[in-house]
Amino acid sequence: MLGDDQFRVLERLLDVASLRAQVHAGNLANQNTPGYHARAVEFDSAFRQALANDGPDDALAIEPKIVEPRTTSTKVDGNDVAVDREVTALAQNRLLYDTYVAMLKGRKDLLMTAMSPPPGG
Repeated sequence: MLGDDQFRVLERLLDVASLRAQVHAGNLANQNTPGYHARAVEFDSAFRQALANDGPDDALAIEPKIVEPRTTSTKVDGNDVAVDREVTALAQNRLLYDTYVAMLKGRKDLLMTAMSPPPGG
């Protein structure tokens, strides 16, 4: 994978992490809405498979899907948002987002160092 591909992949992962944060925040905001079903973002497994088998261009064509996975625990009002699950997922997503940002910054810093003139030159 070339450097440009790594940037594109990391940017895509950041975009999806941002979408995932919005979805979890929406779930938390609707925890008391009767009949509301928690939503989730499907992306990771299809993206990883395409990246491993077909390369970055095909992987970058994968679109995240917002789905309503059915859970077994639904409240009497039909709402299935589990606050503890959403808070945990939001925290995990934040860790991933921060990791992607650090990786992107590291790649950028490496390129800037490589393009800089040598000291005293």
